[in-house]
Amino acid sequence: MNKIYYEFLEKLISKSRKEKIDKVLSRRTRYIAVLLENIYQSHNLSAVIRTCDNLGIQDIYTIKSEKIKNSGKNVSLGAEKWVSIKSKDKDEKLFDYLNKIKKNGYKIVGTSTVKNNISCDITDLKLDEKLIFAFGNEEKGLSKDFIKQCDHIISIPMYGFAQSYNISVSCAIVLSNIIFKIRKSKKSIFLSKNEKEEIRNEWIKNSIKNSNLILKNIEKKRAWKDSNPRPPEP
Repeated sequence: MNKIYYEFLEKLISKSRKEKIDKVLSRRTRYIAVLLENIYQSHNLSAVIRTCDNLGIQDIYTIKSEKIKNSGKNVSLGAEKWVSIKSKDKDEKLFDYLNKIKKNGYKIVGTSTVKNNISCDITDLKLDEKLIFAFGNEEKGLSKDFIKQCDHIISIPMYGFAQSYNISVSCAIVLSNIIFKIRKSKKSIFLSKNEKEEIRNEWIKNSIKNSNLILKNIEKKRAWKDSNPRPPEP
């Protein structure tokens, strides 16, 4: 979208909203990301979206989670407007999709409720590289094909009888632990200037009701002016 259009939209929002956008944006990160595979309960999707927004995580990748667009807004509280959701195409192979993510510098961390000889506790995971944390289906967890592509497998320590967490709870525990540790380390994890500008424009657009209609009307007026130039002065 033309930069001029976003400048027009920005004039329609309050000073406090602009300050809020800039404050939140200054804390956003892509150093940590989330991947959801085959999550089918909408309230779980919504809870994860809300968790990511509150922890400052910008990107959520999804595989076979088609209901994400219809996730319960009463749970997410509109947080889906502030995160970037990137879904795998149905025809795209799993290996190609994950390889594309790895080429962006991420190591894939699979999560498991079972501790075995290939997994480590979340507390032992090193945080010296970009990580994307993958959470699987509510009943079966991550698929076997997905686990084969993981660089690390982590488990969450549990001390009770049930020995399992709801997917949204697992996500909140893992991400909060990781984010708090990274922020405490004062590692440079925040967005670049170009990333901030791109996301800021999108957030301004999402802050205005019927923004798409407003932009269409601006485009129509501009097209009309271009096709009906003012006659030269006599």
